[in-house]
Amino acid sequence: MSALHGELPALGFEFAPHGLGRPQATGLFKSKPEDFIVEEILGFEPSGSGEHLFLLLQTDDHNTTYTQKCLARHFAVAKKNVSYSGLKDRRGLTSQWFSVHLPGQDIEPDAEALAKQGIGLLRYQRHNKKLRIGTHQLNGFRITLRGVTDPQSLTARLSVVAEQGVPNYFGAQRFGHNGANLETVLAWAEKQALPDARQERSRLLSVLRAWVFNGRLAQRVAEQSWNCWSDRDVIMLAGSQSYFQQNWDSDLQKRFLQGDIHLAGWLPGEQDYGPAGEDLGQLLSLARMSPEPRPWRLLPTNLGYSVQDDRVEIQFQLPKGGYATSLLREVVNLSEPAN
Repeated sequence: MSALHGELPALGFEFAPHGLGRPQATGLFKSKPEDFIVEEILGFEPSGSGEHLFLLLQTDDHNTTYTQKCLARHFAVAKKNVSYSGLKDRRGLTSQWFSVHLPGQDIEPDAEALAKQGIGLLRYQRHNKKLRIGTHQLNGFRITLRGVTDPQSLTARLSVVAEQGVPNYFGAQRFGHNGANLETVLAWAEKQALPDARQERSRLLSVLRAWVFNGRLAQRVAEQSWNCWSDRDVIMLAGSQSYFQQNWDSDLQKRFLQGDIHLAGWLPGEQDYGPAGEDLGQLLSLARMSPEPRPWRLLPTNLGYSVQDDRVEIQFQLPKGGYATSLLREVVNLSEPAN
């Protein structure tokens, strides 16, 4: 395992090659909570009736799992009865949907009590199904960068990103502070076992698959082929997990340029673990994981910006699973204030 351990940083997010080359501009990121605003977009309206209470909540300095615990206490239910669609960071102003399973209980949320826990209640509505991972369609972002050294080069890059997209890397937060989540993966690989707790097991496997995917994508970026068709690629419909394979032609190229389809690689499964090696690949085999497609390209929609002196505000939407940091790292060298 020691040899593999030494290779891990080479595929870390911070070392991954840039699709557009390293940017010239620098800027301060997340200096205030309101500088990083995320809005989860469901893509449908709750039905208005059912056993599940949907809540749109706004938090600052809470990550998703902490908010989940707060809601479990608030409604006096087990944590497993509180569901969400996607994980959000602690730092930033986040609007996120949760559902609470309350069969036979006509309970409404107490906005004042939630506010005392740092949770703002924006909306609530009943629905006939629980919220599941990956249910939402999009995430909307409004990001303010301060102290930008070269706003002109930054905005020029944004224009390129709007047309071409960026490499669809999993962000550094997937791997934990200083790669701590990867260290956990290594520890379980040494045991050749998986955690018993379902949530911990799922998190561990997600980290492992993200690391392998980033390694494969990094190789394509280094070869300058991440936005070029290969006969090994699958073709995914934008906004969908549907995919197909066929030889590239002018019609597909047109649809690709329009953002209707994306070239994609694979999140690994058993017997398809690539650079992870046999020890880490065994974890995927134990979980009986099947490969899943993921686009090589992350293409934002509704991208816009405004500039005032050395402050740049950027707005855009990304499909679920896309990381704002993967877009930002292509247009600006970011620094964050010390905690």
